[in-house]
Amino acid sequence: MRRQPFAFFHMHELDFQNADASGAAAALHVLGDAWVLRILRSSFRGTRRFSDFMRSLEVSRAVLTDRLSRLCKDELLQKIELPGAHPEYRLTERGLDLWSVYIAMWKWETHWGTGLDASAQAHDRPRNLLIHTTCGKAIDPTYQCDHCGAEVSPFDTHACQSPNRAVPEQLVSQMHANEDSSGRRYRKSSSNDRSTLPTLQKVYGDRWNASLMAAAFRGCKTFSEFSGATGIWPTALTDRLEELQSMGMLRARSYAGSRQEYRLTRAAVATFPITLELMRWGDRWLTPSGSRIQVMHRLCEHVLRSQWHCPVCQLPLQRQTISLE
Repeated sequence: MRRQPFAFFHMHELDFQNADASGAAAALHVLGDAWVLRILRSSFRGTRRFSDFMRSLEVSRAVLTDRLSRLCKDELLQKIELPGAHPEYRLTERGLDLWSVYIAMWKWETHWGTGLDASAQAHDRPRNLLIHTTCGKAIDPTYQCDHCGAEVSPFDTHACQSPNRAVPEQLVSQMHANEDSSGRRYRKSSSNDRSTLPTLQKVYGDRWNASLMAAAFRGCKTFSEFSGATGIWPTALTDRLEELQSMGMLRARSYAGSRQEYRLTRAAVATFPITLELMRWGDRWLTPSGSRIQVMHRLCEHVLRSQWHCPVCQLPLQRQTISLE
């Protein structure tokens, strides 16, 4: 029997102050918005001023004002007032530590997403080259276990988590109270531009989609299993499952007549490093140490510690030793 990979966030963990929340769930609570992801990526590319964000991202003033305010409140950006000049928004240490998440997203976009789509908007396309400045080579980084050096696969990991607790009735009520009439809990910048969003932003910029992806990683296959694992309302669940299929992240096959199973595609499995890096970042900055999930690497039976590595010189990558061009 094929082993199922294990994912580390689901909708019941979105209240990440709860002791059972994972780092990835905590990270998505902060980052799970398409414009937030775009603004942070633009910040890594050197954008600092309000007008430059508006021009490069083609975002409305109201949306940009809201997201910049949110990012400053969450301590990912800091607003710097400059004498005689426009203020700048600069990444904090917490924000800079997202570099490995964005490397994971860059790699996925290059191999599976907007890097293959000539019609994608310029600000959504990945940079052409990742340079490892230590050896001076353009590289396609590998995601490796620090203990055994093997490339990390979701099928070679398992997680040790605290026993599942029932979702408090009050939390369920709050979740549904915050949904709009379409069953969507989380506000989107505009329903009109959703069709143009890149796949990763539709997944990680929408916490229902991210929750369903996580449930699929944990082994959920049927509509009822997804419903029970996420608590998403039936109408919204149908919409999201259809959307994930249209994006090539899930594939459906019929069984027992009209019933369907949903399986992760190869493109979806390739998002695993993104999940691990979200977990690492959330664990470092957002979750108490007592509630963190331990991931074991089956190949060496150590607690997984994984990093991006240069396939040329074999050294681990660091934020200061990479350049996207």
